[in-house]
Amino acid sequence: MRPNGDTLADLARALRGTPLEASQVPRFREIVRLLHRLPPGRERDGLLAVAYLRLYQLLGQEEDYLKGYSYARTAKLEPVRLLGERLGEGER
Repeated sequence: MRPNGDTLADLARALRGTPLEASQVPRFREIVRLLHRLPPGRERDGLLAVAYLRLYQLLGQEEDYLKGYSYARTAKLEPVRLLGERLGEGER
């Protein structure tokens, strides 16, 4: 279940390769945990946003949405921010 490697590139690949399925929640949580260990930055924050927003899509927990949207705004990556806004409007 552990992503292969702990670099930003490894975690980005793991996030991209993880299907949006309920059985993958532990993998998304592990990716989030590993991303938090890396230094803050636009790419890391963008990946955290995607991971938290994916968790929100799967679990519907507002805390995941708020964290994801916050990281999306911090990262200033338009596609990620738009995903957060779409989810905030009730699209899953």
